[in-house]
Amino acid sequence: MYISTKPTIYLIDGLNIVRSFLHEFSRSEEEVTEDFLDFLTEMSSQEQYAMHEYHVIFDGPFRPIGPLYRAGVHISFSEGESADQIIREQALFLHNSGRRVIAVTDDRALQTDLREMDVKAIFCKKFYNSFKHFGK
Repeated sequence: MYISTKPTIYLIDGLNIVRSFLHEFSRSEEEVTEDFLDFLTEMSSQEQYAMHEYHVIFDGPFRPIGPLYRAGVHISFSEGESADQIIREQALFLHNSGRRVIAVTDDRALQTDLREMDVKAIFCKKFYNSFKHFGK
């Protein structure tokens, strides 16, 4: 599955996607986070990806990472809940509201829960790699 050609809301587990790349770079989590958010912002401003919304949810309290709204990218923090719980709740709400939603997480239990609710879920690297395959 690649980036959808239909308007979609992507609910992205921020720490999952950042940590899935940490072993590839000898950089800090903060630097990889900044690079990923810059990449996603750049991609969301391109015509073929601009129809989507990208909601990145990070576990934990607010911390300064730059603007929380960038093009089609919305960044939030889970505060007292887990990012998984917020993704689960938002996915169910959006799906039940008739919106097309896909969760991006490496958490297999969350993916299973979402699929049982008829919500699509993909792994972080598959989501990231799908940008370079768009249109093929």
